[in-house]
Amino acid sequence: MLSLKNIDIRKLVINGVFAIFWVFAFLFFNFFYGGANVSKEVSRTFSVIFLFISFVFVDIHYRFVTKPYLGAKHYFRFVLFSIYIFILAFWLNSVLSFVLHLLFWDFENENSIEQSSRISYQIGGVNMVVFGGVALRFMIETLNLHKLKEEKEKQAIEANLKLKEVELNLLKSQINPHFLFNALNCIYGLSLDKSEQTPDVILQLSEILDYMLYKNQNEVLIGEEIKQIENYTAIQKVRFGDSLQLNYTKNIEEDKRIAPLLILTIVENAFKHAKVDSQGKRFVSIDIQGQDNIEVRVCNSSINEVSINETSGLGIKNLKRRLELLYGDRHQLSIDQHRNQFVVQLTLKAILK
Repeated sequence: MLSLKNIDIRKLVINGVFAIFWVFAFLFFNFFYGGANVSKEVSRTFSVIFLFISFVFVDIHYRFVTKPYLGAKHYFRFVLFSIYIFILAFWLNSVLSFVLHLLFWDFENENSIEQSSRISYQIGGVNMVVFGGVALRFMIETLNLHKLKEEKEKQAIEANLKLKEVELNLLKSQINPHFLFNALNCIYGLSLDKSEQTPDVILQLSEILDYMLYKNQNEVLIGEEIKQIENYTAIQKVRFGDSLQLNYTKNIEEDKRIAPLLILTIVENAFKHAKVDSQGKRFVSIDIQGQDNIEVRVCNSSINEVSINETSGLGIKNLKRRLELLYGDRHQLSIDQHRNQFVVQLTLKAILK
């Protein structure tokens, strides 16, 4: 069933403009070939024939010149073939004017009607209508091409955003098993020792998994991310016991918003790659600060012989890509090794509440 939603308003307006143009063209021909000494039959014949010829040439120009050459930006061909069309229209108008001149010859008075004798005016009138129709088609086609270009650019942007969304989902799917694998290893070790802390660790792991699977939308409150960082560090304290030296500080408004699993990834990477020093200690430091920006600095003990590439695995690679997709130039990420420390610093700029 036809409804207003199914109607292309733009196309309807364009067709309406052309309908008005051809009505005025007919009135112009009728006025031009009419007069006190001209019968309605003569006037109507001239008007209909030359209106039809004008319409045909405008349509030919649109189909075979305007659309193919204007759209492809072949302007020289457009001008050249436009000239050919007007020459052909001029020639056909001349032939028809001659035929009509004979058709309406007044044999009794041995002269033609006044209008048919003015062949130059007739040809000029037809070419003026043809030129007007071509110019109108040219203007509308230019606007259509501009609109089509905007639509293609919009579609390209939407496709790019969709591609980024798919890539982000893939990166998240790679992060989840990474966390789960390490946490389950911790619980497995506790279960072997029959530790009383096992239920608490399982509960903390459950909260982390709930956060990763169900609450990690495009943005979350940074307080929610920090809560899971605290859950994760609590699990690691149980896992490593007295061998872990953990420094954790924060000074930030927790109602700021952030993409999920960014800071948590850095923290997890620090625990994963923290090395035991000569005293049997592994060191991890977490500092989260923020007023206008969010500043994160995470350090872990390392070994001089180990390169940065060896200590930054899948988690850091995914982190870099997610930051590029989500924050672009609104972030700074640095990964350095200072003496026996591996340092990751992240700055997120202009984070809104």
